[in-house]
Amino acid sequence: MGAMLAALALVVAGVVFLLVHRVEGEYFDSNGCRIHYTVEGRGEPVILVHGVAANADLNWRYPGVIRALAKDFKVIAFDLRGHGLSGKPHEVEKYGIQMVEDIVRLMDHLHIQKAHVAGYSLGGFLLLKLLATHPDRVASAAICAAGWKNPDDPSPLPNPYTAPKADARKWLDAALSAPVASTSKSLFHRVRNAVGDRLMDKTAKKALKQKYIELAVSEADLKAIRVPAICLIGTQDGFLFLARDLRAHMPGIEFCQIVGAGHFTTPFRRVFKADLRDFFIRHRGTAQ
Repeated sequence: MGAMLAALALVVAGVVFLLVHRVEGEYFDSNGCRIHYTVEGRGEPVILVHGVAANADLNWRYPGVIRALAKDFKVIAFDLRGHGLSGKPHEVEKYGIQMVEDIVRLMDHLHIQKAHVAGYSLGGFLLLKLLATHPDRVASAAICAAGWKNPDDPSPLPNPYTAPKADARKWLDAALSAPVASTSKSLFHRVRNAVGDRLMDKTAKKALKQKYIELAVSEADLKAIRVPAICLIGTQDGFLFLARDLRAHMPGIEFCQIVGAGHFTTPFRRVFKADLRDFFIRHRGTAQ
């Protein structure tokens, strides 16, 4: 028993280390908010946009995504405002569309006219809004663990950490705040939730959520997007039906379901990294 507890303590310590340890890069001012970013690799630029209550390292570095892409591309990963090493304004008006503009301002700061972009979870919704507002700045787009929420649909967002139900309507009625069954969580997942939520300033998180409405994309805007795009999502991801709605309404988008992967585990899957890299490689020659 003592050996098991000692091993468990080591695992927990390792997970906590991954959650709090950061690789520090550079900073720039984005309309009054300090944004942290790293640049690795050589080639056409790929910008990585992480999810809510995470950071660039947690979402992209530790699962090995940055390493996989940096073999062929210049990989730029940044912390969203309100997250990680970036500024954490408390004013509601500092979020919403300003988070989309941070991507454009980062590109301007680095003198990049057009880049490949991957967004995960919240980052995927930000990327979708970027495609609707600045399509000329995106060479190709990978919308990961996210999809399309019709702004005319009043139902709440589902819980991404709960596997989608066969009954889609019942699933759509599940609130984002619905509890996740602890029996389905790995130790890493539980520790990530407990520690990860504390990594984000609570006031900043509240302000961010109040501006989600600004990220809505209309069906008309969605159908007008012509940038090469792919949607990658796990079959156990609670956003699966949103991803399928995206495929149904966005012309020409590629769609890749990763069997058995959930909202948290997808970035760790080898097939996810391989498909993401392959997609960007197929669209090389279009970034500047």
